[in-house]
Amino acid sequence: MDKFKVLLAGAKDRLLHLLFPRTCFHCRVDMARGDKNLLCPACLKELKFITGLVCRRCGLPLKDGGALCFACRKRRSKRFKCSFIRSGLEFTPVSRSLVHAFKYEKYIHIASFFAPLLYKTWQNNPEFFEADLLVPVPIHKSRLRSRGFNQALLLARGLSGLCGVPVADVLARCAKTKSQTALGRQARAANVKGAFVCLDKAAVKGRAVVLIDDVCTTSATMEECAIVLKSAGAREVLGISALRE
Repeated sequence: MDKFKVLLAGAKDRLLHLLFPRTCFHCRVDMARGDKNLLCPACLKELKFITGLVCRRCGLPLKDGGALCFACRKRRSKRFKCSFIRSGLEFTPVSRSLVHAFKYEKYIHIASFFAPLLYKTWQNNPEFFEADLLVPVPIHKSRLRSRGFNQALLLARGLSGLCGVPVADVLARCAKTKSQTALGRQARAANVKGAFVCLDKAAVKGRAVVLIDDVCTTSATMEECAIVLKSAGAREVLGISALRE
């Protein structure tokens, strides 16, 4: 009887794979039956984990070394309210496919791929160890209605389960801003200026807060969120993202 059950389960598995084959989220090649990865072996090898030299403040990979990237050096890193940012993966065609499927195609289970990545980044940077709260970067309520979820909140919850730091969903996006995708550095900063508000100042007062987001490009969004959190009394604001563009 047990042997029959095993055979039946195997037949069911083969039938499901035939009818609903799993494909790589980037190149769309059919995955081997039983392969639970999101990417095929070739695409997995194309993921670029951020290691080596990075900007001391914003975490941007630095090809030629140095302590700070041009933007942080120009503005002077001590003037930023978000004092420390790190990311797990470089923004490449492969990692872009994953985050695009996560956000826009509603494959929310991809959050379980990014959470350990965020945790590894967390473990590699002791600056995060004294954090009191994880705060997801919010999306506007209209986008939340259409998408059905805030991807940053899902990432924050996944990371919280691994690092033990609680999530505080205390920020709201009070302005419906343009997409940052096609904007330059200065335009990005102007686009999000005044776009956020803290809903619970008591929750962040005196606390060390880590902002959570899926992608960090110029860090303008994290910086604007940090300005609001610091004004609400946060002791320190840091940031962590899955991808760095």
